[in-house]
Amino acid sequence: MSKVFNQYFSRYAESEVAVLAQYESGLPNEFTVDHVVVIPAYQETNAFIERFLASPLSKSPVLMVLVINEPITELIAESVTISLREDNSVANYNEINQQKALYQYALSCGDNCWKNNNLTLIKVTQSQTWLLVVDRFTHAIDKDQGVGLARKIGTDLSAYLISVNRIRQTWICSSDADAYLPDDYFNALHTRDKNTVVCCFNFKHSSEDKSIHQANFLYESALRYYVAGLHYADSPYAFFTIGSTLAFKAEVYVQARGFPKRSAGEDFYLINKLAKLGDVEFIEEVTVTLEARTSQRVPFGTGPAVQKILDLQASHLDYCYYHPQVFTLLKAVLSAFANLWHHRGDLIAWLEPLSEPIITALNHIGFAAFVEKQINNSEKQFNKQLVVWFDAFKTLKFIHNIRENHYQDIPLAQALLTAPFRIK
Repeated sequence: MSKVFNQYFSRYAESEVAVLAQYESGLPNEFTVDHVVVIPAYQETNAFIERFLASPLSKSPVLMVLVINEPITELIAESVTISLREDNSVANYNEINQQKALYQYALSCGDNCWKNNNLTLIKVTQSQTWLLVVDRFTHAIDKDQGVGLARKIGTDLSAYLISVNRIRQTWICSSDADAYLPDDYFNALHTRDKNTVVCCFNFKHSSEDKSIHQANFLYESALRYYVAGLHYADSPYAFFTIGSTLAFKAEVYVQARGFPKRSAGEDFYLINKLAKLGDVEFIEEVTVTLEARTSQRVPFGTGPAVQKILDLQASHLDYCYYHPQVFTLLKAVLSAFANLWHHRGDLIAWLEPLSEPIITALNHIGFAAFVEKQINNSEKQFNKQLVVWFDAFKTLKFIHNIRENHYQDIPLAQALLTAPFRIK
């Protein structure tokens, strides 16, 4: 095991990795797979497992790490430890029962080959698929850590299995129970450039419910509009950040210290870290279909956004999004960065040709403090640190400051028509 893996597992990995490492020698000798996909599951049926096992993806040696989770509530915290074998009278009985049903279904898919603590390894009957089932519903997770912790547990376990050669490919795929994975999902990763550390699969939302489908189409258009705007501005952070369409190299994942333990936005913050360690590649030709649905399981993201659009439509109001001018101003400042090093000792002169919205937004994100800290660096090092500093998060803060103070959101349809760029 390399030093970078060992350091991560000893300092930053979740406790499930220690359990797996302690008892790894007891895993079946035949447990070696080519690929891995991590699925966090909360309030899900078994449909996605059935779908995966019926697909060609299950015909090659593959591991699904299934993290069945339940956010802890005050009622759970005050109650006795929940047992899989006992009925419970807490208010979220039905939710726990739903996680329990999924857990029991996963265990029924094949032979129980190994079990320790809250980890169970299942060899699926008449298949080359294995399921590593993680119980984090009786061992509930902090509600503020939510899906971020669930993803981190599954991905930490995957990284460990890669480090001990139980998984041959070094890519970890991250998806969700609402995703329909295409037949070439895993194979598409074999031909990536050696400098690529993150892949974002193409995506589309689909629903048989016409109103939900249309609302998701609007939201998906907004996502593509935002990334197209970043491309137009020549931002190095012009990529999608959808947790169900990602794959990343295990070694780079541990270098970045894993998924942030957040109830939402964990995918955005992880890719923001990974993008500083290598290239991010969009796999346009391979599309993951996402089941379009509303949800309030996370504070923000696709589900809440779609519900907001439906509520607006019910009130005959427009769905509004970023004004195209924010991307024009972003393009201007990124272009001006080219000669920032030469003016690092006289920021007033460098700022003079820039518009007031740009100057205000730069001040808001601590631009002057960054330049002062880097003032003695060589031009090459200065520019490298500038790209790291003005990252996806700083870019978003820059855009939001301009939106709040100068260019408010406009109807998305209007933005799409008037923007100096087009979405794909």
